[in-house]
Amino acid sequence: MRDNTTPTALDGAEGVAAARRARVNARLDRLPSWGLRPVVYLVLGLCYLLAFYDIAVIGVALPRIVADLHLSGAQEALPITTNLVGYIVGAYLLGNVADALGRRRTLGLVVLVLAVAAVLTALSWDAVSLAAFRFLAGIGIGAQITLSATLIGEFAPASRRGRYLSLNIVWAAVGNIVPALLALPLLAGGGDSGWRVLFGLPGLIVLILPLFRDRILPESPRWLAAHGELDRAESIVSGLEQRARRETGAELAPVVELPPEREAHGFPTAALFRAPFVGRLVVVFGFWFAFYFSIYAFLAYGTTLLGKLGVPLPSPVLATALGFVGGVAGAAVQPLFIDRVERKYSVVGGLLVFALGFVLLALASGPVTVTVGSFLTSMGIFLAIIPAYAYTAEVFPTRARASAMGVADGLGHAGGAVQPFVVVPLLASTGARSVFWLLGVVSMAALLVMLGALRTSRRPLTELAR
Repeated sequence: MRDNTTPTALDGAEGVAAARRARVNARLDRLPSWGLRPVVYLVLGLCYLLAFYDIAVIGVALPRIVADLHLSGAQEALPITTNLVGYIVGAYLLGNVADALGRRRTLGLVVLVLAVAAVLTALSWDAVSLAAFRFLAGIGIGAQITLSATLIGEFAPASRRGRYLSLNIVWAAVGNIVPALLALPLLAGGGDSGWRVLFGLPGLIVLILPLFRDRILPESPRWLAAHGELDRAESIVSGLEQRARRETGAELAPVVELPPEREAHGFPTAALFRAPFVGRLVVVFGFWFAFYFSIYAFLAYGTTLLGKLGVPLPSPVLATALGFVGGVAGAAVQPLFIDRVERKYSVVGGLLVFALGFVLLALASGPVTVTVGSFLTSMGIFLAIIPAYAYTAEVFPTRARASAMGVADGLGHAGGAVQPFVVVPLLASTGARSVFWLLGVVSMAALLVMLGALRTSRRPLTELAR
């Protein structure tokens, strides 16, 4: 049901509160920058780096884990699947918690979960313990990605939402490549200490918790306004405006009148199953399901697949590391154009590069082709995933935005959870090249779904939330 109320259509205290909610959002949208301290890039960037590190580390460490813990073929897929199931649970459940209790408070809890899960995974002693601790890590990863994208989008002005998200996700691309680089020395000597160190390192994320306070990373003013904490929301926005004035040396643009968003009431997810949001939910879920099927097959089995191509390589781990440089390149160029190109077309362009990388890997005849194919695949992931995160966080209302991210991006990870049961048998029966062909086809399916998305670039969140 659409909410067509405006401040002038409401009476008394309700009308005043609605007008104040609308003004908080309008003041945020007119900022020339997001007004947060530079250290916030470190806080949110490290969250992304260590979450994506945790996603990628299983791919480079799995062959050694299989040998050291004596995992069977069936058990080999278990830590990957439980991690992704944990992602689904964490993204949805903690997304709802964030919509109810606040973005920052919930993100602090998530950081603690990630740290504990990293240490426990490093101490795994068999298939069951490894699967259980990877499930816990998945809860933290899913919630972190959901909450960080939501928080960044809610602080950013309308004209720069994509840019600020992409600047933070550059760290995620670095997180993808670091495990492969560290694996070269840590896994070279044999024994099980190397992979345990690899998994334990993300526990250091707990060191950023003291930075979760109002002077550095305040609560989202949009969330505060939607939950009736208007004085606190206005105070935080005033601080952001002061910082923006100091940085630019100029007065801010006039506040543009916007209609108010509805105040938050009831169970957040319920709002997603009403028009127009239910149609948007179907699109983003379908996209993420297909995209994550291909992403996680590549991240989890990339090193194994490259090693089974029958192409002479100095080292499959080295080839993986070189390929992941493409992810850094893709993330690094996004801030230059993400807010200049319509969001859905940015995603489509990234998916074309992603699929092309799989085609080159399927046709690879030498180490150069393997490296270029892996490079393009990794680049395509970040060319597509950054605008896709931005889009998913844009098309839902503040009162249910984190929950929507949890349903779409979180449940979309079911694609990643089921892919081992397709990829592993296909690899065993027909080889690595057929797997790469399959992943290219699934990537094109994600592209077709995304063509049905809305236009969102540079539009106020309040407008998109109606």
